[in-house]
Amino acid sequence: MAEARRKLGTTTMTRAVSACLLFLALCLLTLIAGACSGGGDNGDDNPFGIKSEVVTPAANADAIEFAPDGRLFFVEHWTGAIRVVGADGKLLADPFFTLTDVTAGIGWGLSGLAIDPSFATNHYVYALYTQLVRAGPPTVGKPVVVRLTDNNNVGTDQLVLVSNLPETDPEHPFNANGSLHFGPDGRLYFTLGDYDKAQALGPTGKPLSQDLGTPIGKMLRVNKEDGSPPPDNPFVRDPSADPRIYAYGFRGAINFTVNPKTKRIYAIDNTGLTCEGVVTIEAGANYAWPNVGTFPFNDCAIGRTQTPLGYLTQQGRRPEDFQSAPGSTGTEFISGSVYKVLGDSLVVCESGTQLLRRLVLAPPNFDKITANDVIAKNCWLDVTVGPDGLVYYANLTEIRRLPRPPESPSPSQS
Repeated sequence: MAEARRKLGTTTMTRAVSACLLFLALCLLTLIAGACSGGGDNGDDNPFGIKSEVVTPAANADAIEFAPDGRLFFVEHWTGAIRVVGADGKLLADPFFTLTDVTAGIGWGLSGLAIDPSFATNHYVYALYTQLVRAGPPTVGKPVVVRLTDNNNVGTDQLVLVSNLPETDPEHPFNANGSLHFGPDGRLYFTLGDYDKAQALGPTGKPLSQDLGTPIGKMLRVNKEDGSPPPDNPFVRDPSADPRIYAYGFRGAINFTVNPKTKRIYAIDNTGLTCEGVVTIEAGANYAWPNVGTFPFNDCAIGRTQTPLGYLTQQGRRPEDFQSAPGSTGTEFISGSVYKVLGDSLVVCESGTQLLRRLVLAPPNFDKITANDVIAKNCWLDVTVGPDGLVYYANLTEIRRLPRPPESPSPSQS
């Protein structure tokens, strides 16, 4: 009887979360239709005097990255194409490369892109995408990491670095692969969500995101040369663990970035509905999901072993309020030497509010949010910083840029 109740509770929570995700997905598709017809609101009515400008058309650019020579690479979530904007600002007519075996949906597709730190000499570009396994219906895919070599704006010599990752569940087509970035140590880091199976059990009998025997719900760290686990990964000596795991306990396939001053990894973690918090990612750390209470997860302290630096919410909401999460996607650190009115800060793109906001973190440890301001509208997907130090961000139809602003005091710091 107890086991039956447990299964009933698990099923109820899973269905509730899935229903909410389906509702949000439908809302998103409605918004997409509006955005595609008019490009969204780029009013840029912020207190800093910053105005954005269009760089290039771009269809659902989940990831955008600069090469050191000034070229901008970006992915198309749905088509599998990787495209290039030349250093002269012009979009090249032909894709850099197209992953023809991609399968895409909400929460899976071509989602990650990274440029090798030694790109100037080796010309390597890396991508994280969902590879089609069975066309169905229903469709089944699995995350894959590949490496390409740039040869005059054409991707060549495709090499699969990581492919032994779990297949998606056709009944839960959400939260598969996410972001791909280089860490400060030159290793490749990438994220997998919980596959929308919060309470499903892994090989050692724990919920998938808590089970070290599976990469689901984890941040993984691998060698860029061959996708193997580095010898200093936190669980590499645990025979029951996937040796590629760097951190665990995640619901979504979180995006993340590296603080250039402290070399620590920062990310936005959430339940999908509430308690969306800025966290630092530590080796071997547990970020609690799904052990965060019961639906709708309205106590942000339950189960948390890593205290967030602060929480992000939709306007007028508290972190614990139902559907308060703004749906943060891309995140990046920017320099006050370029944006004096903003200062050194963390910028975050929010798909739920379509806002780009800056967060000021208190030095010297950068472990507390001291200011939180909107700096642009219509930011849906990713954000990065170019070789010129300027902020570039993506919405559903284009990539935009924040030019150097007028020099005036920051409202949050005056």
